[in-house]
Amino acid sequence: WMGIQEDSEERLDWTPCQYFKDFVTADMLQEIAEETNLYSVQKNGKSVNTNAQEIEQLLGMYMHMGLVQMPNVRAYWEMETRYPPVCDVMSRGRFLDLLTVIHFQNNLDVSEDAKQDKVWKLRPWLEKLRQRFLSIPPEECHAVDEIMVPFKGKSHLRCYMPGKPHKWGFKMWGRGGQSGYLYDFDVCQGGGNLGQEKSDVGATGDVVLKMTSTLPAGKNHKVFADNFFTHLKQRGIYYIGTVRMNRVKNCQLMDEKELKKKGRGSLDFRVNQENDIIVRWYENKAVNLLSSFVGVEPLGSVKRWDRKAKTHIMVPRPTIVDTYNRFMGGIDLLDMLSALYKFSFRSQRWYIYIWWHTITVAVINAWIRYRRDLEKLHPRQKHLPLRRFQASVATLSSPEATPTPPRRRKTTELPPDVRKDGLNHFPTWETRQRCKPCVKHLCLNKDRNCFQAYHNA
Repeated sequence: WMGIQEDSEERLDWTPCQYFKDFVTADMLQEIAEETNLYSVQKNGKSVNTNAQEIEQLLGMYMHMGLVQMPNVRAYWEMETRYPPVCDVMSRGRFLDLLTVIHFQNNLDVSEDAKQDKVWKLRPWLEKLRQRFLSIPPEECHAVDEIMVPFKGKSHLRCYMPGKPHKWGFKMWGRGGQSGYLYDFDVCQGGGNLGQEKSDVGATGDVVLKMTSTLPAGKNHKVFADNFFTHLKQRGIYYIGTVRMNRVKNCQLMDEKELKKKGRGSLDFRVNQENDIIVRWYENKAVNLLSSFVGVEPLGSVKRWDRKAKTHIMVPRPTIVDTYNRFMGGIDLLDMLSALYKFSFRSQRWYIYIWWHTITVAVINAWIRYRRDLEKLHPRQKHLPLRRFQASVATLSSPEATPTPPRRRKTTELPPDVRKDGLNHFPTWETRQRCKPCVKHLCLNKDRNCFQAYHNA
């Protein structure tokens, strides 16, 4: 947690639920409840009458579903597979009704200019949560990378990324620390809005500038990114990342074939007038790295398998590569944690998938902050794993209600002397025949005469 200055003493007695609620606040839940009630009136003509506490219960149920995953939502309420931490909190009908109308902004109050933002329906929530994440003092080293929210339905924002475990979905940009904590994020909207001026550093360069604009200047923060070339040193922020050589002018490095002849671990580098270094290092293939704060030396080594010799060998590795590998994985760590205990709901509204993902990230951020405080205040105490932390948040957010006994139909059984008295038990014709005094549904047709059997048996 190097570089973080935060007063952990204030959270000495905090529960996991308090850590979570410091990101997903009561005001945010209240706003969702109000917008949901308003939208339900607009959609169905009557209010769903929810409140902040019920929205909180909904989130707790979602977290429980992520921990104990079943094939579909209905399975949590079915008699054979019922799961009390979910089904005892809220009826299935109520739960599904809320999912269909949950809302974040009044559609009628949004201007046409605001609708140029493709995620305008979710924007109030995203911005409030983003500000809560940014309120935490940042670590020294940060990675800017892509985050994929899995989605296979129809949406103008859906994209394909072959290098990700889930290849179809929504792409988000995030700035995360080495711990996996997500400080800043935004949803990628493709080529940008119409009329937007093209930047000198390109669309991808703009991402780094935007994600780092919320970092405090002059604190010697280090940013790690892939295929972005931009200068941040003017703000006291240092940079390291892979770079495409067509983005670097007047820089001739040794060809990959020449490096291959020299063998694994060979390298070439150049230093420009701004004292930035560009390194080409060859292992199984050539990789180009640019840095404004770390160079080639000291030259280390890494153990690799040699297929020809069928043994391990030591391959020389420059410091720039080692530093990049150690600190670039913050977003990858977040992606891994996000996939562990996340239940996948189906919805016709594509932006709901992004909302559920932000809830998952909020739990992870709360867990990372809890661990950070625990290491500072009680270094010898073992922290809760994410699974138990999420279970604690879910239980406190959705306390188990007293189980509702199953509904029983009113008995219509009559005393034998009345049942067989032979008086006035005439069938009335409806969709099924009914014995009027007994209020009993009985078959009476050419194949079956349950009416006669019932009163004469």
